[in-house]
Amino acid sequence: MRLRKGVIGILLIISVFIFNSVTFGFSINARAAVLMDPVTGQVLYGQNEHKRLPPASVTKVMTMLLILEAIDQGRVKWNDMIHTSAKAYEMGGSQVYLKEGEEFPLHEMFKAIAVVSANDASCTVAEHLYGSIEDFVDAMNDRAKSLGLKDTHFGNETGLPDPTHYSSAYDLAEISRELLKHPIVLKYTSIWLDTFRGGKFMLRNTNELIKEYRGADGLKTGHTDEAGFCLSATAKKGDFRLLSVILGASSDAQRVEQSERILDYGFRNFQWKLIQKSGEIGKVFIPGAYPQHVPVKLNADFGAVVPRGSDLLIQTHLVVNQGLKLPIKVGQPIASLKAYVDGKVVAAVPAYSMVKVKPANFIIRLWRAFWDMIQSLFKRKK
Repeated sequence: MRLRKGVIGILLIISVFIFNSVTFGFSINARAAVLMDPVTGQVLYGQNEHKRLPPASVTKVMTMLLILEAIDQGRVKWNDMIHTSAKAYEMGGSQVYLKEGEEFPLHEMFKAIAVVSANDASCTVAEHLYGSIEDFVDAMNDRAKSLGLKDTHFGNETGLPDPTHYSSAYDLAEISRELLKHPIVLKYTSIWLDTFRGGKFMLRNTNELIKEYRGADGLKTGHTDEAGFCLSATAKKGDFRLLSVILGASSDAQRVEQSERILDYGFRNFQWKLIQKSGEIGKVFIPGAYPQHVPVKLNADFGAVVPRGSDLLIQTHLVVNQGLKLPIKVGQPIASLKAYVDGKVVAAVPAYSMVKVKPANFIIRLWRAFWDMIQSLFKRKK
């Protein structure tokens, strides 16, 4: 027993060293940066990640999110023709030079937004979905609030300079994380070269990371004089995906280089660990319920990102939710499976009831009280 405790103690000391040494001396040459696990939202590295900064065209992670959600809701289809307004025609910055009255299917407009950050295409689709840019921007801000973002306010759909338009590296990572729940976005953001307007206009991706970095397949660049060079990026190696945001780099080359550095840092120092497969995982105790010991399950495999070398130290605890009210339906979340490393929660996932649970009737409660009394007396005699 003493030997076992000693080994555990040594492992805990090693884990503390791992946690503290991973970030020691590491920094990113930009105004702000964040590295995130897009599955759990766990922040693996942060540098001024909550500082409010101009996001430039990284704004379009929200623009693309609203478009994809509108498709999922059936409000628009990929083949719907999108009509170019006078306002869209007059847009400046990155564009595909849409002419007033010109029409293209949504999938072509989305491609222009994802690949070359086309402001005119963004404006055109925003107007098509919400009737006006103002209403689309209101929807952007409402969506940001629904995600719990505290350092974001959108003034437009493109990221062009606006004193009311700001975000943070962390908030943009959260929006990008939500965007990745629509895997089709990677089909578009991973395009390097393509054409528009029937092959007459060449599209070249503004995100050079997808050519420079193995596993990179998105998401969105941004640049203005005010914002500097910005990039929300994602890459996947094996089953392990990471998400990074760089804001305020000094050049295109630097935002690519710093994105490579922060992603390398993540893949080198962290690993994805499967903790528990989906299915039944145990029972939780609910006083006054029938049954009292309720079987629960996970609806999906549960994993977490942990520092390399600390995966053997992961401990799990099944914790019943506070304030549960009876009755409970099959499939209702009633507990959480929490994963700990060195006493800190690194990930948690809901656990769902596998049976109907109702309040115990008077006879059952009386029998339980009697049985508890008998057991208590028996223990005293021992």
